[in-house]
Amino acid sequence: MLLKILEMDAEEMKGWMDMWEGKNFPWHLSFVHQAIDKHAQILMTSPQAKNKIFVPLCGKTVDIKFLADLGNEVVGVEVSEIAVKDFFKEHNIDYTSEDVPAVKGKLFRSNDHKHKIKLYCCDLFLFSSEIESGFSGIWDRGSYQAMLISDRERYTRVMKTLVHPGIGYLMEMPDRDLDKGPPYCVPVDVVEKEFGPGCSVVKLMEVTKNPPDFLTLPGMKGVNVFRLSFQES
Repeated sequence: MLLKILEMDAEEMKGWMDMWEGKNFPWHLSFVHQAIDKHAQILMTSPQAKNKIFVPLCGKTVDIKFLADLGNEVVGVEVSEIAVKDFFKEHNIDYTSEDVPAVKGKLFRSNDHKHKIKLYCCDLFLFSSEIESGFSGIWDRGSYQAMLISDRERYTRVMKTLVHPGIGYLMEMPDRDLDKGPPYCVPVDVVEKEFGPGCSVVKLMEVTKNPPDFLTLPGMKGVNVFRLSFQES
């Protein structure tokens, strides 16, 4: 039986899809993220898995193509079909699509025999290890930080089905006043508590290349990338 997880609020989901439809996605980077450019190997090999990376709320990030070019299978989840189709179109990658009733959405799969890319167009809260598993890494660039406080428990519930000891998990987090967002700044101790016993978080690097005007958002001081580690609890 599939893990039962509450779905995303319909109004919230529509808001994200409307932004893509209106070509209003100020968080999108036209270049490979610094953390991926420097530390992709963290995501590629763990004691239990290798070369399979999960990217939640992936949009049309160019990081997917970069990671796939390194020989990884990349699995993403994105609510907007516009974003998913734009990704394949902008990188000239042929794809096929199929319905996936378990997530009430579709799977878009690369079909060029060079890349192994699978993008699920669906509600992230309907995803779990029963849909895809065996990940060597997770690249959480703008997913956790976008969650409303009321949604974070559901979010970590999904992600905890995907993690295992030794997995490479990188998470971007804004350094921002706690009462501002999204994107939200979540203190390290709160992240560790929400992911549960066995999770530890350390700062990996400071991001110096950000989207235009990103650092002018109210209460924004900077952007960091953290590495999450998981031990047997």
